[in-house]
Amino acid sequence: MTSMSPEKPALCAGCGGKISDRYYLLAVDKQWHLRCLKCCECKLALESELTCFAKDGSIYCKEDYYR
Repeated sequence: MTSMSPEKPALCAGCGGKISDRYYLLAVDKQWHLRCLKCCECKLALESELTCFAKDGSIYCKEDYYR
């Protein structure tokens, strides 16, 4: 889930800012700062989770996805 950043900075799908960090997250074919990948319902940080879930373009933790 963690990738090395490319030479040209990517834009974070969460905050819209440039990703200039050495590592970033790739989820749902989008790039995220580590701090920006969060559940849209409970705001749980997903950077250290093994999985995250997506529905209608929104990111969820497992608990909120199955609610």
